[in-house]
Amino acid sequence: MSFVFSPTPEPSPTPDKAVKEVLETSLDIMAVLAASLVCIVALLAAAQVIGFLLRRWGRKHRLIKYMERRSRVGGSLTCIALGATIGWYWTVRDHNVPGYGTISHGLLILMIIAVTVWLIELCAVLEDMTRTQLEGGSKPNRLVTQAQVMHRVSQVFFGVFGAISIALTFPEARAAMGSVLASAGIISLIAGIAAQGVLANMFAGLQIAFSDPIRVGDVVVVQGQQGTIEEITLTYIVIHLWDERRLILPSKKFTEEPFENWTKRDTHLLGVVELRVDWRLPLAAFRNEVDRLLSETDLWDGRTSSVQVTDSSVETMLVRLVASAANSGDLWDLKCYLRERLIEWIEKEAPYALPRRRIETDKVTEVHLPVDEIEIEKQARELAIATIRKTNSSRHAAATKKQATEAAPTSPYGEPLLDQYARKIQEKRRSWRFKARRLDETHNEKPEQLPPSRDALQDTRVLSTTATITGDRLYSGTPDAEERRKLVTGPKQSEEKTTADSDTATADPTTPPSEETQK
Repeated sequence: MSFVFSPTPEPSPTPDKAVKEVLETSLDIMAVLAASLVCIVALLAAAQVIGFLLRRWGRKHRLIKYMERRSRVGGSLTCIALGATIGWYWTVRDHNVPGYGTISHGLLILMIIAVTVWLIELCAVLEDMTRTQLEGGSKPNRLVTQAQVMHRVSQVFFGVFGAISIALTFPEARAAMGSVLASAGIISLIAGIAAQGVLANMFAGLQIAFSDPIRVGDVVVVQGQQGTIEEITLTYIVIHLWDERRLILPSKKFTEEPFENWTKRDTHLLGVVELRVDWRLPLAAFRNEVDRLLSETDLWDGRTSSVQVTDSSVETMLVRLVASAANSGDLWDLKCYLRERLIEWIEKEAPYALPRRRIETDKVTEVHLPVDEIEIEKQARELAIATIRKTNSSRHAAATKKQATEAAPTSPYGEPLLDQYARKIQEKRRSWRFKARRLDETHNEKPEQLPPSRDALQDTRVLSTTATITGDRLYSGTPDAEERRKLVTGPKQSEEKTTADSDTATADPTTPPSEETQK
């Protein structure tokens, strides 16, 4: 007879015990939430008090003012994450709570994210500080450009640093990081090849920030487009065009290709207005009209103005007017103003100076002679030609004989050099007389002029020769022109001139030169 013993079954939990466990778990969760909420409220209240004190202190210090303004969102997130973490650890410090590791890991990640956001927002404080100093000078513009680039660089740095910090909280990521660091050389090579364009733009942005070829607010001409530098980032540059468009170019465009910067050193510019007119344009009256137009406009800054004839063709000549303005906008309006007013003046006061094409026809008179007279004239012409040839042959023979007997040098054609030189001088004199006579005849021709209208007589102003401000020179005559002349003189000539002036100033005319100087 055998007995089978079965294990004694455990008693099932009573309803009272299950309810008790549920209540204990609920009380633990409620305690954690209450502790976390109290810590969050306390930290936020402390943050508000600190912010109030910083705002009052920031009235005297701009740095503290901008730091408080940039810390509102990031600081609040950090207070919430820190309060939740403190409440959690304070409540469960003496209890074995299931899921403790997972919740603690999540709170740590939340804390890292909040601190990273706070640091990224604080990166803009430097740019805010430099923008307040933008008062139109060159140095503040350069600081703003560098602050923008440093802002982007620091944002990227803290973003990458936060991502790496979150990844290192996982044990598997820490193990993988060791293998990644072991093969860092190969990975960096592959990443460099894959992101070659991005890295090139980043390094170009850093180069632009610290080499200072352009600044925020500079007027540039890139790819035939004129605009103002509006924003400089680490990888691209935003240009505000004159027609309210935005041209976005990669940073390496400004380090690898040429461009124009109109405000690198100064905003003052020179503009050119060219007009094709007839040779009969009265230049003196034209210069007086330019003086009158410049004196009546506020677009001209009073530095430079000149009128010169820079080119001429068979039919017209090119009159080049140069004027200066304070900036590129005033220069554009000044050029259009001068071009319009001068065209109107030529049409009213000197219409004969408008470009025109001249055609001159020669009148040929035909003479009809009888056949006998034509034959006689032909024979007479042939006889004259034969006589001339005979005379030339005899002269050539005599010259050859004379060349053999005389020691005087002769030309290869048998004529003595002295006689040949005298003959050429005489021919040149005849040519000069003919040209002078032709010029006198041309000078006596008077140009076609129309009588001035009554309105033109009322608007006419008499300008003395001493009151003329527009000259016929661009590189001399005024202080500004002399400065331009120094730019085109060249370093070698400038150094030689300076050395000669210093030697002349230091030399004593009463002291005889020494032996070394004479040598």
